[in-house]
Amino acid sequence: MQLSKLSLALLAATATAADSSSASATSSSSASIPSGCSIGASATATAQSDLDKISGCKTIVGNLTISGVLGSAALASVEKIDGSLRLFNATDLSTFAADAITEITGALELQSLTVLTSASFGSLEKVGTISLITLPAISTFATNLKSANNIIISDTSLESIDGFSALKSVDSFNINNNKYLTSVKSDLATVSNALQLGFNGRDTALSFDNLLWANNITLSSVANVSFAKLQAVNQSLGFINNSFTDLSVDTLQTVGQSFTITSNDDLVEVSFANLTSIGGGFVIANNTNLQTIDTFSKVSTIGGALNAVGNFSTLDLSSLKSVRGGADVESFAANFSCDALKKLQSKGAIQGDKFVCKNGAVSSSSSSIKSTSSASGSKSSSSATSSVGRGVSASGSDSSSSSTASIKSSSSKSKGAAAAFVVPQLSVFGLLTAVLSAML
Repeated sequence: MQLSKLSLALLAATATAADSSSASATSSSSASIPSGCSIGASATATAQSDLDKISGCKTIVGNLTISGVLGSAALASVEKIDGSLRLFNATDLSTFAADAITEITGALELQSLTVLTSASFGSLEKVGTISLITLPAISTFATNLKSANNIIISDTSLESIDGFSALKSVDSFNINNNKYLTSVKSDLATVSNALQLGFNGRDTALSFDNLLWANNITLSSVANVSFAKLQAVNQSLGFINNSFTDLSVDTLQTVGQSFTITSNDDLVEVSFANLTSIGGGFVIANNTNLQTIDTFSKVSTIGGALNAVGNFSTLDLSSLKSVRGGADVESFAANFSCDALKKLQSKGAIQGDKFVCKNGAVSSSSSSIKSTSSASGSKSSSSATSSVGRGVSASGSDSSSSSTASIKSSSSKSKGAAAAFVVPQLSVFGLLTAVLSAML
């Protein structure tokens, strides 16, 4: 199949977002719009002749859907759509052009266009939401879009996404399930809801070198990533099941909620030299080749639980003063020392009920769970063994201070979030180990 370039500002929002934005746009439209250019809440064009009827309009008010059996189509002189534009399930549509349009107040959606090879929106600068979904004949994407709330690119044959050089801020940026994708480059400075990239090609390289902050970032199936200026993630940050060997974000200073680095089998080096605070749980687990973790020496507070599992011989948390949850640190290296963590626990700095620290040498392991007897009111201590699986929960029994290894792409307070990436809490092996330990 001949794959050609998509040079436009594409994509779209959910139906809810499109309906709400287009409804408000329709109600605020000017009375000077000719009656023939006001198409109502829902209008469908199934032939070029339908589009020709409105081609003389500078502004269209309403929501337009293009569908049906069209080989090619164009919207000639329209400069603004006060509503939404949707190209949907036009299975014979191979090309589309709307090069005069500068603004779409609602959503621009291209979906289920199985033979579309070229779509051109060369003048488009402003759109509410833009989505590109199920376009198997598209290989590249570029645009000079300057303003958009939401970007969604899913299930396409895109090989690169690098046309957002003029776009500085979005609510959400979601790139997923594009199996041929190798490159994503963006000059975004802020992402107010969620930056999510996952399940694309295993060789995908990401560059967000102008990004200063985001509310949530979740990356999966990524081969290389660059955040040259990232200073803060207000909610959750997750690197899960990636293929990169090096992860360096030395400009990052704070993570507001959970921070997860897990199941990155090729990872050998991490660097977060200026990170000082993690507001939720900190999970660094099941990174098979990561043997030295010495880059978190400035972290002073962890607002949830600490969970570290792997083959590391070094875990440097030398500035750590407070862990509000429990701690579960399990190294398979015989020379890993638990002394620093035991000292923290003895001072009461690890506030959760659960504390586990052990290495590959059984004799140097330490494990305890604090509990209070309801009958006598006396405190007791019992041994426990934590599970080691694909993902490990490091939470205490006190739910107010616990944190799990479950990572979502955005917090419950965030709206419009896509599907979450979840790390399983407990493996079968870990469960059997815990049961046997309790019996002994």
